[in-house]
Amino acid sequence: MKHLLNLLFVTFSLNAQDLQPSAMLLQKGHIVKSTSNGKIYQLYVSLPVGYDADDFAKYPVLYVLDAYYSYPLLYSMHKLLDNSGDIERIIIVAVGDEDQSNRQWLISRTLDYTPSSDSFADTDIARGAGLDIFAIKSGGARAFLKTIREDIMPFIEKTYRTTADRGIAGHSLGGLFAGYCLLNEPDLFTRFGMSSPSFLWDRGEIINSLKFARIDSKAKIFISEGSLEPKVMSPFIKSFIDGIKDKNLSLTYHLFENETHASVMAASMSRMLRVLYSAK
Repeated sequence: MKHLLNLLFVTFSLNAQDLQPSAMLLQKGHIVKSTSNGKIYQLYVSLPVGYDADDFAKYPVLYVLDAYYSYPLLYSMHKLLDNSGDIERIIIVAVGDEDQSNRQWLISRTLDYTPSSDSFADTDIARGAGLDIFAIKSGGARAFLKTIREDIMPFIEKTYRTTADRGIAGHSLGGLFAGYCLLNEPDLFTRFGMSSPSFLWDRGEIINSLKFARIDSKAKIFISEGSLEPKVMSPFIKSFIDGIKDKNLSLTYHLFENETHASVMAASMSRMLRVLYSAK
């Protein structure tokens, strides 16, 4: 399991070492400081076609993690699918760090998106990324979820015209966090996108949480993975799906052929938007 974590989380992050933020990420987004973990987050907002500050229309909001690499993709997909009428009118909010460096991205997401602390995985990820072995710390999902609930959402709902229909989506560890939200804050979100969710984290501890979870039957869920991902991921994803199947949920699963853990992200984002927000 240790070597798998190194392959999944460290190799994926190292592949991004030469990636420079797009021009849109060089522009400052909204800045929000967490009252729970003290961290500073940037929020990048993509508004629906026809959004007018002077009218009274309100829109659902989709919160998406890893703004560093998700926002440039999502912005383009949002505009294309919105203009074509393939999805309903929504506001997309990408959540990222104030510090846009790859180092901080890896440190921050490992802390924020993991429900439990795994010191062995922390050390493995840090070594694989060439960081000090104490640079990586996990287990901050509870504080990050509180940050979303008490700091980020109030800011967005005060600044933009929103409904109470909220979604959360993420890839890899971000997908793990979306699953954590489904099990631990069922009334906060109604739609959940989990791309290649890392449910194997900490020996699959999230699977054990299923039996105690109270999940809102109105939840709409999209889970996907690539056929070329490490095979050990699939059993954990399957176990998670099996654990929520009997809860009368709207659940869609999709396997993307010939896609790896990294390459599947773009395809899964497009499909996720169409599944969770298909035009009515």
